[in-house]
Amino acid sequence: MRRFFLRLLGYPPIGRMALNMMKKRMFRSFEIPLSKALEKQERLLKKKFKRMKGTKIGDHLGIKDGVRLEDLSVTDYSFYEPFFNSPSQDAFMYPLEAYEKVKTSGTAGSEKWFLIPQNFILKSTFETAVPAIMLATHDGEKITLEYGDTVYINTAPRPFAVGVMASLATPAGGKFPLFNLVPNINLPFEDKVNFFINNYKNVDLAVMQASILVSRIIPLVKEAIKLKGMFCPDTAVAEAYFDEITNFAGVPPRTSYNSTETMSCSIPSIQHPLGFILDWRRGIFEFAPVKEGIADENKIIGIDEVEVGEIYEVIYTGLENDLTRYRTLNAFKCVAKGDDILNTDHPVFKFHMRLEKTISLHNFTRISEDELIAAFKESKIPFVEFTARKEFEKGLEYLALYIETTEEIEAEKIKEKVHKRLYASDSDYRDLSDFYGYIPIKVYLMPSGTFAKYLMGKMAAVSKVDRIKMRDEEFNKLLKSAKDTERLVL
Repeated sequence: MRRFFLRLLGYPPIGRMALNMMKKRMFRSFEIPLSKALEKQERLLKKKFKRMKGTKIGDHLGIKDGVRLEDLSVTDYSFYEPFFNSPSQDAFMYPLEAYEKVKTSGTAGSEKWFLIPQNFILKSTFETAVPAIMLATHDGEKITLEYGDTVYINTAPRPFAVGVMASLATPAGGKFPLFNLVPNINLPFEDKVNFFINNYKNVDLAVMQASILVSRIIPLVKEAIKLKGMFCPDTAVAEAYFDEITNFAGVPPRTSYNSTETMSCSIPSIQHPLGFILDWRRGIFEFAPVKEGIADENKIIGIDEVEVGEIYEVIYTGLENDLTRYRTLNAFKCVAKGDDILNTDHPVFKFHMRLEKTISLHNFTRISEDELIAAFKESKIPFVEFTARKEFEKGLEYLALYIETTEEIEAEKIKEKVHKRLYASDSDYRDLSDFYGYIPIKVYLMPSGTFAKYLMGKMAAVSKVDRIKMRDEEFNKLLKSAKDTERLVL
């Protein structure tokens, strides 16, 4: 039945009508007052608990009659790993054949496998992902994407998340309905980048990393283009180069939050650039306040309690999958209470940082990704990408920055600027520098194109750079990319 419906959408008159209907209805779920959405969530949660009661996962969680979500412990991947790696029918709330095996990219650590219900993936695709893509073309008044428009997406094939979503949403042997998705999902990353460079005039909406856009595409295209939408999943770089990307693409970059665990679970905010709104239909999102990079799980609050300007770790409970009170290790910053253009009072968030990704120096200071990005931006260091590691010399610990820039700038100058910024803004860093009497930073300039070459060799749902504590295996690949491009300059 699902395949028949997808084939119907591929028939232009029906597909065009369905898309126009989707445009009219896609905001309705977000126009519901947040309080009403939470009531609907509570009913859906009870149905989920009823299905999970008596399963092995449910028993391990402590699900029983009358249990409340807040009664259950917070979980992490280690809790589900035995069930995902050696699945048995009595462990899950749906038949095993109803699940898809989905792989993470391993960027945030070792590779992981998840079992995700197919029905959940399809709803995530058509109810959230497609609207998110369409909203990237919102001009402030209306969605400009039309049936049959060409959408460029640089992503990896299954078993990675977006590849699984695309394959489930495509009729057997056919094309994705509604839009013309390019290029072939099975092409190598580099070929996908080259496809855009050679065909950008025929693209209506592009989904790609801002780092690739800034370092590889803009310098080669050398002219402003006109897209209906530009969607960049790497928020930090997109924010740092917001004006450059806007001038190049003709539209501001937009983004949303997605992950292997949650699939597509948010839509872009229109009023608040690079902000996103969580889709209450995909799951319950709880928030643990974050202070100095550490989440306080003793003070978990609901989405109706978040405060603008505060940072939180996200705790996720799927309403149609088995994950329950799952630590995402991702921190969001609440930037607004609502989006006037989308007529919603639901909070707007921005991705802030991976919580486990900090570098500790002599136990004096913990330096995070967002702190470094802020230092680069405020010091006007024109970075493309970077990765930071801890290195040792004569008993001292150093923050080693491997950075690629868009303009000529000496490594010593970058070192001085970053040190000055951290010394002024981070009292723990200042104490470390003063106590030991040294500047705890090393800077290595990477040749132009290093990170682009590195990303092209990665296989991931969305290839990206692990900016803090990159695994040795990946770091060695990065160094090889640098040597293949040009000798590493110290």
